[in-house]
Amino acid sequence: MRLLRCLLFSSAILVVSCNSNKDKGGITIKDKDGNKTTINLKAVEEMAKAAEKTQDKAEELKKLTPLSLDQLKAMMPEEFMGMKRSSFSANSMMGAAFCEARYKGDGEKELKLSIYDCAGEAGAGIYSLRYWTLMNFQQEDDNGYQKSVDFSGQKAVEKYTKYNDEYGLTYMANDRFLVSVEGQKIGLDAVKQAANSLNLKAN
Repeated sequence: MRLLRCLLFSSAILVVSCNSNKDKGGITIKDKDGNKTTINLKAVEEMAKAAEKTQDKAEELKKLTPLSLDQLKAMMPEEFMGMKRSSFSANSMMGAAFCEARYKGDGEKELKLSIYDCAGEAGAGIYSLRYWTLMNFQQEDDNGYQKSVDFSGQKAVEKYTKYNDEYGLTYMANDRFLVSVEGQKIGLDAVKQAANSLNLKAN
């Protein structure tokens, strides 16, 4: 990641040396066909800083011991947003610990809670890959959307699926856990409320 930062800044310096036409915090360059491209230097710098911060955090996570499956299960409440837990599963694949629980409500109402422990080598890899998705992601089609949003002072991915009226929110909790809360037939506000109600800590 430090290499990425160096490359980004090197590219910016190279462009500045080739074209001094600055455009409100950015620089504009022309290709041989006369097409113009504007580079936002502030955005480049912020990306480089974020990349370095993410790499430093990943190195910290590598040194931690992943939670046991029993410890993960203990993080899953028996009742969630007034719904009782209907199923639970947990596994550890290639050193990455993961657990999931489903909660049933009235009618077709349902919640699903998924947690990845990003500790250890494998978990830190998941953290690094997922971080960039949380930073900047947007997709939309006839069946719904996914996009990066601000949630409780951090980046998260919000999604909506029309065919089953399901909203979802994926975010990092306590700088360690990759959490996904998905709610069917309950609305976006309830999903956000459910996510805010969680207090995930590694004991």
